[in-house]
Amino acid sequence: MSLHEPSGGGALPPLIIGTAGHVDHGKSTLIRALTGTDPDRLPEEKRRGLTIDLGFARLVLPSGREAGIVDVPGHERFVKNMVAGASGMDLVLLVIAADEGVMPQTEEHLDILQLLGVQRGVLVLTKVDLVEADWLELVDEEVREAVRGTFLEGAPLVHVSSVTGEGLGELLATVDRLAAAMRPRPAEGPARLPVDRVFTVAGFGTVVTGTLLSGSIRLEERLELLPAGRPLRVRGLQVHNRPVERVVAGQRVALNANLERDQVERGDVLATPGIFQAGRGFSGYLELLPRLERPLASGTRVRLHAGTRECLGRLLLLDRDELAPGERAPVYFRAEEPLVVARGDRFVVRSYSPARAIGGGDVVDPVRRVRRGDRVGIARLERLAAGDRREAVRACLEEPRPWSLESLTRAAEVAPAELAALLAEMEAAGEAAQAAEGVWLGRAGEEALLGRLLALLERHLGEYPLRRGMSREEARRLLAPDLPPRAFAQLLERWAAAGRLETEEERVRPAGWEPRLEPAAAAAVARVEEALRERPFDPPEVHEIELPRGAPPLAEILRHLQEAGRIEHAGPLWFHRSAVEEAARRVRAHFLEQPRLTLAQLRDLLGTSRKYAVPLAERLDELGVTRRAGEDRVPGPAAGTPGRPSE
Repeated sequence: MSLHEPSGGGALPPLIIGTAGHVDHGKSTLIRALTGTDPDRLPEEKRRGLTIDLGFARLVLPSGREAGIVDVPGHERFVKNMVAGASGMDLVLLVIAADEGVMPQTEEHLDILQLLGVQRGVLVLTKVDLVEADWLELVDEEVREAVRGTFLEGAPLVHVSSVTGEGLGELLATVDRLAAAMRPRPAEGPARLPVDRVFTVAGFGTVVTGTLLSGSIRLEERLELLPAGRPLRVRGLQVHNRPVERVVAGQRVALNANLERDQVERGDVLATPGIFQAGRGFSGYLELLPRLERPLASGTRVRLHAGTRECLGRLLLLDRDELAPGERAPVYFRAEEPLVVARGDRFVVRSYSPARAIGGGDVVDPVRRVRRGDRVGIARLERLAAGDRREAVRACLEEPRPWSLESLTRAAEVAPAELAALLAEMEAAGEAAQAAEGVWLGRAGEEALLGRLLALLERHLGEYPLRRGMSREEARRLLAPDLPPRAFAQLLERWAAAGRLETEEERVRPAGWEPRLEPAAAAAVARVEEALRERPFDPPEVHEIELPRGAPPLAEILRHLQEAGRIEHAGPLWFHRSAVEEAARRVRAHFLEQPRLTLAQLRDLLGTSRKYAVPLAERLDELGVTRRAGEDRVPGPAAGTPGRPSE
């Protein structure tokens, strides 16, 4: 079995086409007629003839452009699945059956598409083979009236029959024409993949699928699963049932990584590490649908749909007690579970019960909470929503991530010259600073980034309590892989100087942290060290050393002793440091009398066997005490240094 998921691809930009419309209006049948693929994959869907969850298919347009089709359920009970599928659409086919016309779910789906900011679409009248021409003319007028004032006003209207094939060619040509005018999504910047499906494939493991909203992903790349914060490595990528090495924004992607099935679900997000964060809410703007019968009171519990996540929470109006139908106002959404959103994301709100679409809006500030009556905060939110460039730069710099000038220019939509001037002003005011040349952080963003690093270190050292820290490079890759190592090193130096953390050679750890030796761990460490000390030149195989009950893994014990400088690794064996020092002392004494040292002489000097003499000789080579000269050793650069050989 493959990791099949459709996607856009090829030479032309990727394209995601979605369906929408009332139940039993022929959406799935239309897709089968266009692609030859049945998007209904669940046994219950085939038994009932009813789409329940998202379905997918691949479509090749007349121009040769490949597109992914997302088929959504039309029944009112499955609107949450519809919203999950609609969140990544570039173009929608609003399907209306000619024998029934506009129905309740036609209207609700249209509302949802409008709220999500979908901008292109085609009106598709299906089942035209079942009606007379005069009836079809009336339905055309009804459809045009239903979409008046929406993004589909003036959209192409195509008559089709999935049974006879009438109109299918015209529909494909129409979609191809609209797609030609579509701007591709940016493949630069951080990757973000909201998960809309999870399943298991024999031989591959857990597979997730979704539409890549931004950036690109490569094989073996490190990602972060949010909201859990779990680090991942990409093991497989597929597009159109084909293995690929890289996917870009706008494509539907099937991806497998080091995940178990119960560790991921629809609504989770795979992203570039250290960029996005899960929060318990966001500030933004909400607009209610004009057709509602009553206003929305502040604090109302609602269902919010953002990306592929459905999340319960409360809408807190910031400048009023209630919001009237058709009105727009600043809000803070307080979520009941972790939520991952980004500035500029669109969201849909449905009433808690009965679950009906009531409004939607856009995320303006995914980081900072604005409180009710906070005039300064509301004014800032207004400036940010209106595209105030200084506020946009400030909002970016408050995020826990480093920014290059290029990425900040794109995100804040500020010209390079103006950005340079703004950054200079913000640096003078203490609001921003350069981590390195061309890499910027805001004061709040830097503090948040440091907080994420400390949390990362705490988790790592909680899992490995015997270690003296985390490697700098691993910390950089997990925290901010786009940050150059030089800039990260400068940040570590600044944070260490401020007493927030400590660095030791290539390791970093929280300030004041020391390895924690529980009784069982302390006993195990002592036992391993003593076993190697007792037999300095013929040490036991470490896996043969009996450890006390409850001891940490042997690898962690050895790493702890090595980092503490108490044991050393030589070839396949471990030696106590005192043994290596004594071997170096005896070899130096030998060189005072003889210019060369054979392996047999080293064996006799140490009173051991060849099994142990060979790795010790190689270790002395590494330390510079000896140097290979054919089959023998001669004095190395550290041979004349008394005491411990330098490394």
